[in-house]
Amino acid sequence: MGDKGPLWDSIVKKYGLAPHPYEALAYWPAGDFVLNCGYDVMTSTVKIRKAGFPDVVDTWEMFQRMFGEFRRQRLIP
Repeated sequence: MGDKGPLWDSIVKKYGLAPHPYEALAYWPAGDFVLNCGYDVMTSTVKIRKAGFPDVVDTWEMFQRMFGEFRRQRLIP
């Protein structure tokens, strides 16, 4: 993702977004790792629930809320 700065600049211009540097939008090495991991990642929330943390966050609702806020701030079209 590190080479996508010029593309981001053109998207900002095309949609009149707030001018935030591409490098500051995310920690790109983490995203690259998660999306290009060379092995399957298996996770479970059972252990944390047994430790007394029963709350859950609906992923779909979280993304809708976050992307709505990103649009309000003109970070994404």
